[in-house]
Amino acid sequence: MITLVVLAPTVPPYLSVAFPDGSSPLDRLVQRVEELRGPATETERAPVVVPVPAAGGAIPGLPADWRTIKVEDRSAGTLFRALDTALPTDADTLVCVPVDAPFVDGALTRYLAALHVSSWCDYTFADGFPEGYAGEILRRDVVGTLASLADAGGLRWTRSVLFDTLSRDINAFDVETEAAAEDFALLRASLTVDTRANYLLCRRLAERGLDTPTGADPVPDPRHERYPHDGINLLAALRDDPTVRRTVPYYYQVQITTEMSQRPPYTPWADERWAPDTPGQGTHMSVDRWRRLLEAIATETPEAVISIGYRGEPACHPDLPEILNAVDAYPGLSLYIETTGLGWTADAVAVLKSPSIAAVIVETDGLTEDQYRTLRGEGHGEAHAFIDTLRGVCPDRLYVQATRMTDNEWDLQEFFTHWDGTAGAAPLIQKYNSWAGRLPDRRVADLSPLERIPCWHLQRDLVVLVDGTVPRCFQDLDREAVRGNVFDDGVAAVWAAGEPDFDGHARGEYPRLCVGCDEYYTFNA
Repeated sequence: MITLVVLAPTVPPYLSVAFPDGSSPLDRLVQRVEELRGPATETERAPVVVPVPAAGGAIPGLPADWRTIKVEDRSAGTLFRALDTALPTDADTLVCVPVDAPFVDGALTRYLAALHVSSWCDYTFADGFPEGYAGEILRRDVVGTLASLADAGGLRWTRSVLFDTLSRDINAFDVETEAAAEDFALLRASLTVDTRANYLLCRRLAERGLDTPTGADPVPDPRHERYPHDGINLLAALRDDPTVRRTVPYYYQVQITTEMSQRPPYTPWADERWAPDTPGQGTHMSVDRWRRLLEAIATETPEAVISIGYRGEPACHPDLPEILNAVDAYPGLSLYIETTGLGWTADAVAVLKSPSIAAVIVETDGLTEDQYRTLRGEGHGEAHAFIDTLRGVCPDRLYVQATRMTDNEWDLQEFFTHWDGTAGAAPLIQKYNSWAGRLPDRRVADLSPLERIPCWHLQRDLVVLVDGTVPRCFQDLDREAVRGNVFDDGVAAVWAAGEPDFDGHARGEYPRLCVGCDEYYTFNA
């Protein structure tokens, strides 16, 4: 018998925030799950089980016959054991959907269930569709095995818990995949309400009347037909209108200081026109202003990622421990730190234990001292000592980065192998940036798509300079197009000022700076 499982690892506040017609995302989710259960006239409808964290409490607004089960902690193993215990004895097929996916498609989910049963497999999922658009199908008999795998890997209960756990030993399971005829995953659109940005996308689609369910019947025969998505207006709108996907910023690059301890020759900083200040002679964003900025970001985009290290070395900031500690006041925000690893004090290093710091990226470019000196100058020993220290401070969030270019292409295999085999650190390879043609082309390969797409950075990123100025993007070194000042105008206003640039990209119209840019297809967190 089929059992529906509504997974709720978190219960976002946007779940109950109404769309323009007055219904909430939860109302939409309930409607779709009820359709998957079958007609209300049936005497025996598929039961619904809703695992939720014990600390989170119940979800108000669920139908009375949906069974909520409390999961005592956030480990994936605990989830699977609680689910295994709570499932009806005659359950054999689990149809799993996330609680924050108001537009989960009934027809596609039924198709996956039919494919799952006809293929006698353990796990069935759809690939290439937007996040939150399709359910996942699981054979009940493997739930206990998943608990053991999750325990062995120390996995946490997240949105991708099923796939993450199966991936621990993927060859031990029979897995069936339904690949979309067109890859909508490239759009990186999430039809969920887990963040304000994603909620606003769903709201925008609802405002346009694009959220009408496609229905649960008829379902194509998976033995003979692919799942058709022609005529689904929601998917067509996501694909054909990039402007619908630009909601609020996801990623902020913030210059907290104008000082840098290095000026690598492959960067614009070696040119006096864009050269940074030397340590002790620059300008810093005050702690008070930094806190004001964090407050403004958290108000507009509570789940954003903030990166420090743009056109300035964080360790050069005299109040770096206070800068880092201030992020803890906003639990939804995540901080990325890009650094040379030079000049860090013991007090600043100690703060890196904070869970608010999602990643520390140490730029070294070469493994040996000679390679390092050629690309970055002096500091190899100090940088590597910093990395060794951080391997014990934040081992799951430490990355050692090299920029891939003709200067170091033949050394990268050694670089990658070394850091990939070093406990507490992970290698990160970054593509070379000519800064919109300002620098010689040192690319090893041209990775740009065959057809140009609208710039990801104009769609998702906001750059804030040390004085609050917001340029068009991180490539706009000369401030050719200033959107305003975040301290004077606010986050919403400077973000809205970027709409014309993105709209132009969507129409295939590019300013002079953008014509020579090779970063439009790169994607930040």
